[in-house]
Amino acid sequence: MTGPRIILGSQLELTDDNTFTQVDLISEKSGMQHQRFDQYYDNVRVEFSSPVIHSEKGTPTAISGEFYAVKDLSTTPAISPQQGFQNALRQIGAQHYLWEYPDAAQEIDYQKPAGELVVLPYITDAGTTMKLAYKYDIYATFPLSRGEVYVDAQKGDVLFYNSIIKHVDSFGHVGEIAATVRTADEAKKALEDYDALAYVTGSAATRYSGTRSIETTLSGGSYILADAGRKLYTRDAKNQAPGSTYPYINNYDQFTDNDNNWTSAEHSANKDDAALDAHWGAMMTYDYFLSQHNRNSFDNNGTQIRSYVHVDVNYDNAFWNGSVMSYGDGSSNGQEGNGYFDALTSLDVAAHEIGHAVCTYTANLAYQRESGGLNEGFSDIWGAAVEFYAKGNGNETNPNPEIWLIGDEIDRRTGSAALRSMSDPKSLGQPDTYGGTYWKNPNCGTPTRTNDYCGVHTNSGVLNHWFYLSSVGGTGTNDVGSSYSVNGIGVTKAARISYRTESLYLSSNSTYADARAASIQAAIDLYGAGSAEEQAVTNAWYAVNVGSAYGETPPVDYCTSQGNSVADEYIGRVQLGSIDNASGATSGYTDHTAVSTELTRGSSATITITPVWRGTVYSEGYAVWIDYNQNGSFTDSGELVFSQGANQNTSVSGSFTVPTSALDGSTRMRVSMKYNGIPSSCETFSYGEVEDYTITFGGGTADTEAPSAPTNLAASNVTETTLDLTWDASTDNVGVTGYDVYQGTSLLGTVTGTSASITGLTADTSYSFSVQAKDAAGNVSASSNNVNVTTAGGTTADTEAPSAPTNLAASNVTETTLDLTWTASTDNVGVTGYDVYQGASLLGTVTGTSASITGLTADTSYSFSVQAKDAAGNVSASSNVVNVTTAGGTTPDTEAPSAPTNLTASNVTETTLDLTWTASTDNVGVTGYDVYQGASLLGSVTGTSASITGLTANTAYTFTVNAKDAAGNSSAGASVNVTTADGGGGPIDDTLIASYFETGWDGWIDGGGDCARYAGSRSPEGSYSIQLRDNSGVASSMTSPVFDLSAYDNVEISFSMYAYSMENGEDFWVRYNDGSGWQTVVAYARGTSFNNNTFYTATVNLPASSYNLSSTGQFRFQCDASANGDLVYIDEVVIRGTATAGVNAIVEAAAPQTFRGESFAEQPDFEGDFVVYPSPAVDLARVQVMLDIEDKPVDVVLSVYDIKGSRILTKEYSNVTEAAFTEELDVTSFKSGVYFVEITAQGGMKETAKFIKK
Repeated sequence: MTGPRIILGSQLELTDDNTFTQVDLISEKSGMQHQRFDQYYDNVRVEFSSPVIHSEKGTPTAISGEFYAVKDLSTTPAISPQQGFQNALRQIGAQHYLWEYPDAAQEIDYQKPAGELVVLPYITDAGTTMKLAYKYDIYATFPLSRGEVYVDAQKGDVLFYNSIIKHVDSFGHVGEIAATVRTADEAKKALEDYDALAYVTGSAATRYSGTRSIETTLSGGSYILADAGRKLYTRDAKNQAPGSTYPYINNYDQFTDNDNNWTSAEHSANKDDAALDAHWGAMMTYDYFLSQHNRNSFDNNGTQIRSYVHVDVNYDNAFWNGSVMSYGDGSSNGQEGNGYFDALTSLDVAAHEIGHAVCTYTANLAYQRESGGLNEGFSDIWGAAVEFYAKGNGNETNPNPEIWLIGDEIDRRTGSAALRSMSDPKSLGQPDTYGGTYWKNPNCGTPTRTNDYCGVHTNSGVLNHWFYLSSVGGTGTNDVGSSYSVNGIGVTKAARISYRTESLYLSSNSTYADARAASIQAAIDLYGAGSAEEQAVTNAWYAVNVGSAYGETPPVDYCTSQGNSVADEYIGRVQLGSIDNASGATSGYTDHTAVSTELTRGSSATITITPVWRGTVYSEGYAVWIDYNQNGSFTDSGELVFSQGANQNTSVSGSFTVPTSALDGSTRMRVSMKYNGIPSSCETFSYGEVEDYTITFGGGTADTEAPSAPTNLAASNVTETTLDLTWDASTDNVGVTGYDVYQGTSLLGTVTGTSASITGLTADTSYSFSVQAKDAAGNVSASSNNVNVTTAGGTTADTEAPSAPTNLAASNVTETTLDLTWTASTDNVGVTGYDVYQGASLLGTVTGTSASITGLTADTSYSFSVQAKDAAGNVSASSNVVNVTTAGGTTPDTEAPSAPTNLTASNVTETTLDLTWTASTDNVGVTGYDVYQGASLLGSVTGTSASITGLTANTAYTFTVNAKDAAGNSSAGASVNVTTADGGGGPIDDTLIASYFETGWDGWIDGGGDCARYAGSRSPEGSYSIQLRDNSGVASSMTSPVFDLSAYDNVEISFSMYAYSMENGEDFWVRYNDGSGWQTVVAYARGTSFNNNTFYTATVNLPASSYNLSSTGQFRFQCDASANGDLVYIDEVVIRGTATAGVNAIVEAAAPQTFRGESFAEQPDFEGDFVVYPSPAVDLARVQVMLDIEDKPVDVVLSVYDIKGSRILTKEYSNVTEAAFTEELDVTSFKSGVYFVEITAQGGMKETAKFIKK
């Protein structure tokens, strides 16, 4: 295939700044080839651009995928990668990230992101623009999330978050994360995961799929769930939570069986049989993709798949984290109505997860809008296809009905059949029709987790139902009234078409329309044009309202757009060409398509829009689109012909040039005017009007004059396989639109400039090139001069192997590891690496002259050798063989430490005391001491003292201390009895003020505009707290009343706090005024003292020895941030006068006190200020949301839906003027379960939050 730059350039009218690099080549037995490219603009990669050139027998036949005509974009960033990284972190707002834990990061080949500079197609409801951006792969471990964050490299704004880990909650969808390729370091550790031990076939009584044959490995006299042939390994996570470090990746147990007959009696008691499902499910998914689609593992590179079962406790989740599968046991005991899910290891769940990894390595569909719905839908397709392959009845068009239910085997919710249904999506709250019931608008604003990234889990039902109908057929009438009839082609054929669609034709931002076109082409590739298969998939798309039925001319349908009110303003007059239309307005949309004008391609035109205000003059924004290619969409490049921001001008005008590519005939022009903002083409907004008109192209005098012939064609920069052509420009009476470049008589492609780069040539071969110019009318010039050129001669192939490595030796031999070293080989060109063998088994490849071997067995003999290789693939003779026996195993440590002695209690007060003791001894070493109060373990310490707090005055206690060692041996205990001090007659302990702010300010003084009493989820206690922001001095503070402190030796201030969006280093202060002026007692800084999105408690002490505790003392909390969005919430403030001084400390709350019933870490970032609480709710649920109110009141609709999507409550509110909207819902009559509250308001706002009814 020759000249991809020329072929792609002819489609895009690309500038010379755009180049392409091949990243993949797929060749088929049929002679078809598929070349995938990355696009670069000014040497910066264009994100999501992945054009594919399809060719047959060397001749290009089609182009698919995404590519962008990037031009006039500066590639010089205005901010540094470090600045962008900080902005990305602020967007995530997590407490911990994976790079803080190097061992865990290394396990899954993750590195702290440095920031890749990319050109990002920035997609909004208004269209697509190109932005220079930094891309960061941010892996947060608490709260858990992973996604690619794109930060504007000019302005610093966060543009897009592409979720990699897609979370699931206790009622929702299975989550996943994109996969990564195994690294060289992991390959070196191959002994641990696929050693030379024999793998054999066993029998497994699975939890969900009956008795199945599985591949296992005999290891140390027992069989383990390890399939070295497929590289599948299933392990016991020991109920460890993913946490910050995924501890179970290294700290796991093997599932074992003594005779390879894994029976239910042996393995069902603790849900261990779920591991058999996970193992068998991975086997079946691997076999399916290999046998049906010739795909070797998810990345087509044979990468291993590790599964960890028994993750966490009552964990309703399963996800792929980049290298391994994590399966929770679920919160159910297996009975319907008990908990949410049983163990999440069913076959369709495993296939769904691995299907997402396949998507990452093929179409890489972005997790937002329509592409995200396709991403989810394809994973469900693979869940059904794998289940049919492994458990189906063999009837292609009438398979077991269970294969169309996703998650049916694990779902234990009362009355719930499954997570999703492909045969009847609407039965479980998904659409079966594009734009029909349950369809979520993909143009929902900014995609976030809160809005399900604009409906990715919901809208996947459309693709699911298409696959179902393509497989089994069906007749009926869809939600938009279209009657359809589909003849099914069977699951296997439908899956082959689906795989070809996803792997060859789709790209990151593909839509349902793209998927339709791609699947039709895939059917033609596989079964021929006009085949029953092409007809079936076409008619199935028609059934779900995407495109026309087979054989029908597709209608041109335009999206709807309108203003909701023309009471204040509307479009009074539109002028363009012969259009001069003055009109009134009775609604927010007016159809003027009977009014038209003719425009000339290549000419300039001016449009003028005149608004009418019925009273007050408001600011209006404008936009005009013309559908030049007549495809029913206004989103194509160049179709937005005019826009202007909000203004109060009496008329606005703009000029544009009609492209020469505009199609003949009539098309649609849309004129839109929106209050206080630029409208998008398919938007419904509160105030303003939309009008549609007709534009016609064609007519006029035909251009029959051809351009002049190009001259001075010359070749330069000739190599073995490439050369550059240049020539002088042609002239034309209208204008030259491009140049056709020929090699001999074969057209290579078309360019718009006067140069072309030719690639794919053969060394030492003669070629002849010529060029012809053409214009918009299709006139072609005479040919340029021919240029004859011979490519440079090829080099002689390298057939010489490197010399054999020498002096191979083993060192640092332990029970399970050793190091190998050798002397380097030599080569006539250069050694590129060394293959390391254990016996005849290749362990991996290294580039240096050493390797570390792990995973060996104690007291076992091994044989190792090494071979060198070069870039041409030549391999040396083997090195000397080194034989080595690992060290013998050690005797387990069973000796307990001696008991602690001299346990003593001191510094006894009413509520505290100190314990000290003499250290224990141990044959290996003491690792810590467990401290007990009675029979209750208080905690462990490593030293020989402990401070006890929270005691009750005048109360007797018994404390015991036990020593322990690394082997878990525990000593006898040492005990002491002690009674706390009497509460009467002791030190002074007066509570000066206790403020919880639930009914008011509780005596504190509001500092001003940057201080407010707040109600919402960020309040540490109850519902209310005091919110401080920015750094406005007193205005950013709250101040206490005046206290007489002269009688106290110490003043203690305790409080709770929470921070949101504070930047690293920003702080807040606790201050004191003894009457002479304010002084800062403690400054707490973000990143040092606290992190965002976490509840903390703090204690501050002011001893009389350090502070003047006067009769006019006051206290103040003051924020020292940098913007209104940087917030601190103060709550539970208690000030006590005492006689005992302490130290200033801030500690994370052991159990954050919150009105929510679930851990804060499991909540999505509360960026939209929309929350429903408490959750679980018993009788009342409070709704709080921030509305976007400017200078007009809005109407609000509140709806409540149950888990099946049925609306059970609707409340309407008119003329709401307060931005902080709150409402209490009586949920006494609601059944126990999960509910969703949806808020809609004028201006396009639609937000959803969930709560649980207890």
